[in-house]
Amino acid sequence: MPSRYIIDTSVLFQHPQILSRAGNRKLVIPRAVMEELSHRGKGSKWADIAELVASSIPTGVKIADAPENLKNDLIQSDRNAQRLSGADFDIARIAIAYAEEQGIDTPCVVTNDKALAYFLSSRNIKSITGSEFIGESKGDSLNKDIEDKAEKVVSSQRRYIFISFVLGVLASAAGNIVYSNIDLLVSTITVWGTMVGLPILGLALFWYRENFRLSYGAFEFCVGLIMSYYVFFPTFSYSGLGVTEGIQILGGLYVMVRGLDNVGKGVSGTRLEILWKKLF
Repeated sequence: MPSRYIIDTSVLFQHPQILSRAGNRKLVIPRAVMEELSHRGKGSKWADIAELVASSIPTGVKIADAPENLKNDLIQSDRNAQRLSGADFDIARIAIAYAEEQGIDTPCVVTNDKALAYFLSSRNIKSITGSEFIGESKGDSLNKDIEDKAEKVVSSQRRYIFISFVLGVLASAAGNIVYSNIDLLVSTITVWGTMVGLPILGLALFWYRENFRLSYGAFEFCVGLIMSYYVFFPTFSYSGLGVTEGIQILGGLYVMVRGLDNVGKGVSGTRLEILWKKLF
């Protein structure tokens, strides 16, 4: 059995309960992973994981720096190495350093990143997924306090995902109601009121996107869908399609793609991230 388990960022988000195994197995978190947690976003989903890791350090979790020099260093021209991110480079360097100092069977990298796993296999270094690690450690005694904190993090992520999608759908429904009654609104709002209201609405939507990116992505996707559907309603007929309708459909499709891009960024750092990457 490996004596050092090096944990990747993706695994911490998918299986934060792994940290409760630190009393039985030597878990190593690269400092680059901690920096990634600190800089990848403002959302609580990032801060919760960073706080969980920090509270796990007294139980035996080690924060490790990547070594400056290796006997068998990574080569930038290596095609496998070119697919690695900065944090992945540090993870690989730490694993290689353990292999050089203590033997090839010493390190095991726990990652859901296929590119990193493929690179490590080219260096004969073992890697397993977070699910495989959980399966291997079923018989280990757990740190109850860390396990409970991890469960709260998972519950928080689930609430974030559910609330984000619900708010996105509700926001798009509200936008549809406004659009359906635009004539009434225009007749009751002065030109100056419109000129003042539009930039305020733009600022509000930007704030919405920056603070609730997943919800905004769902909202944007639904708006694009509604834009495209309005071409065919209330009467559905391909014979009526012209240049204007075609541009509206293309605009709706563009907005849907932008929405999916924001959804992808919104699920980053949650348990949906791996599924999203598999789908797209």
